[in-house]
Amino acid sequence: MELTGELDYLSHVGCITRLVPQKGVHLIRHAIYRTVELGGQFILLGSSPVPHIQSEFEGIANHFQSHEHARLVLKYDESLSHTIYAASDMFIIPSIFEPCGLTQMIAMRYGSIPIARKTGGLNDSVFDIDDDTIPVQFRNGFTFLTPDEQGLNSALERALYHYKKNSEGWRQLVQKDMNIDFSWDESSSQYEELYEKSVARARTASRA
Repeated sequence: MELTGELDYLSHVGCITRLVPQKGVHLIRHAIYRTVELGGQFILLGSSPVPHIQSEFEGIANHFQSHEHARLVLKYDESLSHTIYAASDMFIIPSIFEPCGLTQMIAMRYGSIPIARKTGGLNDSVFDIDDDTIPVQFRNGFTFLTPDEQGLNSALERALYHYKKNSEGWRQLVQKDMNIDFSWDESSSQYEELYEKSVARARTASRA
């Protein structure tokens, strides 16, 4: 796979997050520049309680102030967040650690494909479309393991390539993600199944 020039079809990459070290701010910064370099559009909504991080992203926002393919909105805006989810083709979630995470679930419900680091709750809910060890019906996004620019580039560029070269496959992926059931109905049945298996194992062990 090679993706060095601009995209034939403009892709929209979104990111909604608190700008704190946990969320991989250095990777978010890199994703902004790399997306624009490849001809995509990037929108960031978020702010930071850390003064030097907020200041850094204010500088990036000023840098792209007149650029038609990048916009940074450095505040909290619930209404705007829903518009960004709905308008994005893919969503960047490069967390350093993430105990649970709702962003990827919200993004998928809106039809925005997650690009996530394999950690915590992200690793439990986002499965790479190129991972042959995962049943195909569960593959729903693009992932990377190492929290550095090279790792992010791999996942981001694969996503952009897939969007550019396989429009029908992308449409099917969007439909699959929008239909994933993250409700408690699904989770409770999985917990019940796990409980029953644990009880059965315990009974077998007690008879041994």
